[in-house]
Amino acid sequence: MASGSRIFYFSFLLGLLSSGLLAQTSSNPSQTSSNPAQTSSNPNLRFSLRQAVDFALEQNVSVENARLDEQAADLKVREITSIGFPQISASYGVSDNFIIQKVIVPDGSLFNPEIPKGQPLALQFQPRYGGNAAVTVRQLLFDGSYLVGLQAVKTYRELAVKNSEMTRTQVVEQVKKAYFGALVSFERLRTLDAALQRIGKSLAELETLNKEGFAEQLDVDRLRVQQNNLRSQREKVAALCDISLNLLKFQMGYPVAQSIELSDSLSMLVNLRALPLESGFDIRKRPEMQLLLLQQTGLNLEIKSLKSGYLPSLALQAQRGALAGSNTFSQVRDPGGSWFAYGSVGLGVNWNVFDSFTKKYKIQQKKIDLMKSQHLTDQFRQAAWMEEAHAITQLRNQIRSLEAQEDNLRLSRQVLSVTQTKYREGVGSGLEVTAAESALTEAESGYFGAVYDWLMARVDLEKARGSLLEK
Repeated sequence: MASGSRIFYFSFLLGLLSSGLLAQTSSNPSQTSSNPAQTSSNPNLRFSLRQAVDFALEQNVSVENARLDEQAADLKVREITSIGFPQISASYGVSDNFIIQKVIVPDGSLFNPEIPKGQPLALQFQPRYGGNAAVTVRQLLFDGSYLVGLQAVKTYRELAVKNSEMTRTQVVEQVKKAYFGALVSFERLRTLDAALQRIGKSLAELETLNKEGFAEQLDVDRLRVQQNNLRSQREKVAALCDISLNLLKFQMGYPVAQSIELSDSLSMLVNLRALPLESGFDIRKRPEMQLLLLQQTGLNLEIKSLKSGYLPSLALQAQRGALAGSNTFSQVRDPGGSWFAYGSVGLGVNWNVFDSFTKKYKIQQKKIDLMKSQHLTDQFRQAAWMEEAHAITQLRNQIRSLEAQEDNLRLSRQVLSVTQTKYREGVGSGLEVTAAESALTEAESGYFGAVYDWLMARVDLEKARGSLLEK
């Protein structure tokens, strides 16, 4: 095949075939290679391209994980926001000071006249059992880093959304290519069945003429060899049909063990209106570009947050509690015992006056990261324009190739019809009929290859323009 994308696709399918997936699928009667355009008794198993994409956007594991990431980002926003709300903490504890630390007084005579002057005295100022219960309320009044953090979490949320959008874009691309690949495989299978039926009919006529002495055995053998080759080719394409469907199911998030049919036909897609081939698109539609811009926004906020670290923070704190102390545990254990209330309210300022230039160097590092991100954005902008130009060129080439293959297919059918007529009238040879059959088979193969390449080029152009999610 001429196109690298087609070679990669069929190489991938053949790789799955050699790994043993063929044995699995062919043994499952629910996954027989039937024409996907046939009417199904269960309409829920039939998918158009649009329905397959919509199903994947709901059931694909990658999309589901991206949605979970969005939920996690929402929770992160709430987590950061809650820092600015009142914080309430409560504590309760009792202790048994079984060895009480004494306070040494240098001159014990001050407390006991019977003690000689200048002799130290160990005094006990703490009961054996103690208790403490308190409730503390803290309200942050000002913190520059927190205010910047509120802006940053919005950017964090947008990043999660754009990552989810990029995931959906990738899933749509994969589903479309898998759907197109399955359609081409099934249409190729249908064409091979028609070719086998046509050759079978020609072979029967030729064998009759051979028995009557009007045709050579060599012509019969040639046609039979061609029939055997087509049967072998048909078996390979039938296997590829099964694997193509399994690949589509996998990309959709559809159960691989269940049957599925495709309601769109290849002729419907071939007759679609062409995409605009004029260069120029809004690069902001590309999720990659949106992510790069959000990354720059995040880096700017990090720099702003580091700079706000030079400012003091202000918080209000109130506390209400009670202390207990006794040499009898029951009095500490009992809330109505030796408990004494206390309370306080205060305003606290925290200011890191000098940090040995730590924040300064962190800010410089973030500025370098910002410059690198800007360079990547400029580079991606150029790469995106080149990608679109390349996709347009590829699509134009595939359109011309498809038109040429359509013309070859039409001419090959005409040649076969004329050759068969001449042979029946006795003015042509069996070799010409065999050659015409072979040429038609080759033309059909080239046509389907061109259709596949054209469909892949359409998807690549939609991806380059960031329009895969557009309906």
